[in-house]
Amino acid sequence: MQPLDKNTLFSIFEQGDEQVYEEFGMTDQLSNPYVLMNMVVKGLENYKIMDQMYQQQYPKQYKETRKAIQYKYYNNLLKYLERVSTKGFNDKYQIGDSYELMHNIYMLENLMFYFEKLEQYEKCAKIKEYVILLENCQVKA
Repeated sequence: MQPLDKNTLFSIFEQGDEQVYEEFGMTDQLSNPYVLMNMVVKGLENYKIMDQMYQQQYPKQYKETRKAIQYKYYNNLLKYLERVSTKGFNDKYQIGDSYELMHNIYMLENLMFYFEKLEQYEKCAKIKEYVILLENCQVKA
């Protein structure tokens, strides 16, 4: 059995949403802060599913690379967040009725707690800014 490669194991999700938007000519949506935040949330959800699958399918091999894979993957998700302005949302973007605001806040807080455990407080502070932005949207809605 081949060893699991921490650099390519979750690579299918790294291209994911952006390629779909590009494929359908909807690249303008990639500047929508709600879309970007939702991409992060969906990425976190996908990670949890894949993490469970690999723990069951390859328990010994995956255990050796699990932390490194999670770290790399979560840092990639953080890059999506960093594309959103923390100064507030442009008024041209609205939250749709189907946008799960509280769930997204909860998932971003989980991402923040992950980096807090690693004592990477700069990343925690950055994520907190996005949580506050979403909380402010909740107040307006």
